Amino acid sequence: MQSGYRTIDHTADKAIEVWAPDLGRLILEAARGLIALLVEPDRFTPQRRIQIAVAPREPELLLHDALSEILYLTEDEGLMPLDVELLNTDGGGVTLEVGVVDMDAAAPHALGLLKAVTYHNLDIECTPTGLRTQIVFDT
Repeated sequence: MQSGYRTIDHTADKAIEVWAPDLGRLILEAARGLIALLVEPDRFTPQRRIQIAVAPREPELLLHDALSEILYLTEDEGLMPLDVELLNTDGGGVTLEVGVVDMDAAAPHALGLLKAVTYHNLDIECTPTGLRTQIVFDT
């Protein structure tokens, strides 16, 4: 199964559908989808890279927490995520490396800010070819 994401229509908020062959790749694609909702990442080169580690949890909570940590960078650190790499999924947790730029530099190309990752319909479905889920972001 290939992996990827796409934006989907949602009445009031923003949402993405994500698919991948395994949980680590699902989290990676969800993070890429989140970034695509925030900014046009191709316009920048990351100024630095930040590691995000999320402790082992149930798959849906792990996904939610990893995406929330990326949003934390925008809200509390004044950083705009531009790209993401999956470093580790050992032991049921996940470690990501996020390329960032200062929010001031990214502001002219920001597509909008997201307030939170919601739990609305957050259910990772096992399919014959891998995993699939939808993620709704509160705007």
